[in-house]
Amino acid sequence: MYFILSAAAALAALVVAGFAVFAAYAYFRGERESFRAALARWTAFDYVVLGLFVLGTLFLLADAVGVLRERDAYPFYHYGYLLSGLVYNALAGVFLFVRLGLTLKLLSAEGKAGGAPASSTGEAAAGDDHREPHQA
Repeated sequence: MYFILSAAAALAALVVAGFAVFAAYAYFRGERESFRAALARWTAFDYVVLGLFVLGTLFLLADAVGVLRERDAYPFYHYGYLLSGLVYNALAGVFLFVRLGLTLKLLSAEGKAGGAPASSTGEAAAGDDHREPHQA
């Protein structure tokens, strides 16, 4: 069982490292505009990182429950490992939610800059066709 879990963790680490290397390669290759466009939306990589965060939190909480149940069965240094894992996982969650906030901020800035403003009388501005119904 431990071998399967460690193999899955190694595979997940390789996938995340592969995404990071590919992103750095795309950035330094000169595709900075496409890289910035990818940062402005929530990508599959973000879902992978979110899944790893949730899975890591689940395993750390399960380990914490096991340690609290049988305190004498674990050596004292295990508490340090558990605490450092919880701190690293909390930092990963903070960075993940900062990334989500920046993505939402970029999306709202693009929405404000791209749309035509409505007039002050409440009428639709010129070229504002999304208020009219579509013909069936």
